Amino acid sequence: MFDPREVVSREKFAIMKCIIPVVSGKGGVGKSVVSTALSLALAERHKTGLLDLDFWGASAHILLNASDQFPEEEKGILPEEIRGVKFMSVSYYTQDKPLPIRGKEYSDAFLELMAVTRWNDIECLVIDMPPGMADPFLDLLQYVKNGSFLVITTSSRLSSNIVSKTLKILKEQNLKVLGLIENMRSVGDDSERIRDLANSFNVKHLGYIPYYHNLDIHLGNLQDFISTDFFQKIKAISMGLEI
Repeated sequence: MFDPREVVSREKFAIMKCIIPVVSGKGGVGKSVVSTALSLALAERHKTGLLDLDFWGASAHILLNASDQFPEEEKGILPEEIRGVKFMSVSYYTQDKPLPIRGKEYSDAFLELMAVTRWNDIECLVIDMPPGMADPFLDLLQYVKNGSFLVITTSSRLSSNIVSKTLKILKEQNLKVLGLIENMRSVGDDSERIRDLANSFNVKHLGYIPYYHNLDIHLGNLQDFISTDFFQKIKAISMGLEI
């Protein structure tokens, strides 16, 4: 059965200059913090949007200190603009309540969110993806043909083992990978292992971000967040992205 939302979603994605899905093989690697910081950094040079698609663990709205009011409706939904970033999240719909959906239910929710959101003239869209390679990832591949994936891992052997599988899938699908970011590196972590992993897949190792013990106290206060060394690290990495 024909679904007009599919056509609308594909058209919206197709006209964007760059789409950056931020992915990870597992949760807890700092993907949402990286996604949010990246969108804020890109907004200094490009018209940028941030889409939080983590239906089960949306958190970008907390990092941006976004309003808890549903965005303005005008021939669709107008994303809230925060420090130059046009922001849309499933959290506006769920109101921070659990949303236990899967399969067709998730696909319907994804299509509805894309079809009604008016991104207008944004050039770059950063997508904070749920961890893993299940339904959300497969849906994205169906409707986004011009994505450039950014992969996040930690220095942990458990994390790097899973992210190697993520990179393998992306490469097998002939998808563009912007690179691999090593997050939360602690003193004494193997400095070359993640770089070697990136090289084995012919993917750029974009750099590492140290583990900042006090980062959490700056989350939820946007001005504090952009003053952190963490944000400056992401901003420096963003300058070297091929977008």
